[in-house]
Amino acid sequence: MLRPLLLAPLLLSFAFAVPASAEQFRFDKQENTQTLSLFEGEAPIFSYIYDMIVHENVPQNDHRRVAGCYIHPLYGLNGEILTDNAPADHYHHRGVFWTWPYVSVHHPDGKIDRYDLWTSDTALKQRFVRWLEQTTTETTATFAVENGWFVGHSTTGLPITDNDEKIMKEVVRVVVHRPKTGDGLRTRAIDFYFVWTPIDRPISLGGHAERSYGGLTLRFRPVVEPNRQLAEPSAINVITVPDGVAAEDLSNIRLPWASYTSRFGNDERRSGAAVFVPKTHPDYPPSWLTRHYGPLCIGWPGVEKQTFPPGEDIKLNYRIWIYDAPASVTQIERAYEEY
Repeated sequence: MLRPLLLAPLLLSFAFAVPASAEQFRFDKQENTQTLSLFEGEAPIFSYIYDMIVHENVPQNDHRRVAGCYIHPLYGLNGEILTDNAPADHYHHRGVFWTWPYVSVHHPDGKIDRYDLWTSDTALKQRFVRWLEQTTTETTATFAVENGWFVGHSTTGLPITDNDEKIMKEVVRVVVHRPKTGDGLRTRAIDFYFVWTPIDRPISLGGHAERSYGGLTLRFRPVVEPNRQLAEPSAINVITVPDGVAAEDLSNIRLPWASYTSRFGNDERRSGAAVFVPKTHPDYPPSWLTRHYGPLCIGWPGVEKQTFPPGEDIKLNYRIWIYDAPASVTQIERAYEEY
């Protein structure tokens, strides 16, 4: 059954969750909101929206009103919410998500079906299939899930049926590490392991033709300042790359990492997160799109589309590195080299 996402009840569930030891990770699956949440003691780390939900702030006739298979909220180490979900400027931006604007399915007769998974304006949607793992240890918490890219009526949020065609198998494994203190910061690493496998026909993936975005994206939450005019985003939100602080937005630029620092919500403290790309990544370093209003987008395979044969795994790994205070290039570089 399709459920609307109501942020207030979700946050209340955090407040009244059963207390746990500060030394324990624990998962809490909330069936009524299609949500798997992770806590460390009583502190929330993130929620994974594992199946399709309704975004009530999106107009009823907008195709982006229904979505699933993404992380939101993602929390900082001070308890602040770092991510945004279906913001009015881009309803298809959803916390931490992984989609492409160009998806092509190649048929034996030469026909090509083209889809847009990025904005979900076609018949293609990501859908939950089954859980693979939910485990905790003294130092890590791990969940793994199998999703599918489905074409058919299930894209509207109805249950998947035999009439729906799965064109891609998607396996996502997320490993969360305990916070560390050192080098003047308190930090947390979250590792993402993705495997996509075309089912029975070649599939092409590609990013935006000019700005390259398409792949892993992290959409940050804006500063909430209701009592005064918000300055230019770059005056509050800081994007850092290996060359230093980026004075302007970046498009189709190759980077091993990028970070975003701001004040989130009404919190006066500054914090943020970086996205790291391992040196084993295909076409390393990949292209990026960064915007001071919120998104960090990795673009792979980027503007040049790539076609993948059926049965061949597409493997991509990343790390989100969260920090509790502004991080310098030197601090980020050291953390990146450790990764």
